[in-house]
Amino acid sequence: MAKVEKFSNWRTRAIFTEIADSGVDAFETAEGAAFIEQLHAYQVAQLREAARDWGYAISAEETVQIIIANLLSTRKNPERCPARYIAAAAEPWAYFHTTAIGWLQKEWGIRGAPLEHVGYAEYTNLCTTDGDAHGLTPLEDVVDLTFGIVAQVIDSRHHSAVRELLYWIAANPPQRLSYDVDDRVAAHRLCPSLSIEQVIAVIKIARGSRPNTAATSLMGQFLLDDSFRVSESGSHYRALTSFKNAFRAGETGSRMLTDWV
Repeated sequence: MAKVEKFSNWRTRAIFTEIADSGVDAFETAEGAAFIEQLHAYQVAQLREAARDWGYAISAEETVQIIIANLLSTRKNPERCPARYIAAAAEPWAYFHTTAIGWLQKEWGIRGAPLEHVGYAEYTNLCTTDGDAHGLTPLEDVVDLTFGIVAQVIDSRHHSAVRELLYWIAANPPQRLSYDVDDRVAAHRLCPSLSIEQVIAVIKIARGSRPNTAATSLMGQFLLDDSFRVSESGSHYRALTSFKNAFRAGETGSRMLTDWV
């Protein structure tokens, strides 16, 4: 089977704009059929993997049906139309992935989600203070809410570095199921005043710890619910306690980038 060539950003923006303008008629065109091919070739597998992590089985066809149904049902209000948001994004496929994850979560009432499946790399450019079109918390607010929690359990002299690190983590969601050492080194390079152990502690409380990242990720939870209270979730409260202990224990740890190897 021939490999499907991935749409350029220009072509991606054009088809999402056409969906916003023309609705179901856009899928009756050759370009609409090519767009559905794009979904099967580049998006469906990741979305089905996310569904499996939440305990749901969904076929490729069902995944595409949910996407199309939501693209059509949300286009009526031009001020809150995800297709137009996607078309305006610097990285439209990354923004689409965020939107599609939100639709799947809404389908099953999912509250927690591993950040591996929240592809919000371009989120900051498009969110307003009222929240995103599909109900996710604006990324800047996610960082502020997360920092507001962790700042309570660390020394104030680390506040600036930890906030910078949280912004970096938010802008660089993990691309694989395991945390990559190069990723952590890049994060540490941004905040050399922290030790290796402290960087790891911040990454874990932000992204979550295995085996259940959804139940331990502050960023993942605040992304879905800006009114979330740590005291109401035993798993998040325990994760915060572990973070506090690990961060304080890391005060005397190495700050040398070469020690990551």
